Amino acid sequence: MDIVLVYIQGIIEILGSISLALVFCRVEIKWRRILLAAAVIAAFMLVLRNIPIIFGIHLIAGLLMIFMLIIMKTEANKSLVFISVFASFFCLAAIEFSLNQLFISLDILHIEDATETSNVWMIMGYIQAVLMNVLAVVLQLILKPRNSWKIKPYKRNKHVV
Repeated sequence: MDIVLVYIQGIIEILGSISLALVFCRVEIKWRRILLAAAVIAAFMLVLRNIPIIFGIHLIAGLLMIFMLIIMKTEANKSLVFISVFASFFCLAAIEFSLNQLFISLDILHIEDATETSNVWMIMGYIQAVLMNVLAVVLQLILKPRNSWKIKPYKRNKHVV
């Protein structure tokens, strides 16, 4: 059950990272388009995180996957996408640090028991994931989209009998 909750939190968090990167790239957020990508990236990152390899490799993989997604599916400039994806992950880290400090200062979370109190840790994860998405929506209202999605037009086969 814990793995399902972590996966759902990961989907919401990656959804926020993708949407925030899209806002920084000045691409309109299309929630239906990025939800499936967020689910796939979150699953891949969850598997990588639980494999006993180099710590943090799941973050590098997530950065690259979001970068490739935005490059392949939008008309945004590659250098702008690169900077936007890193800025999105920086915002995620800043929100996570701020929430950690808030929970520690309110004496809700003790730093020594952070990993042992997984319920509090999970609640913090959900709060930061929701904050990322809210931040993306608010910034989308301020930063108007300039770039668009690459949409393949539907081609009907003329030779079908």
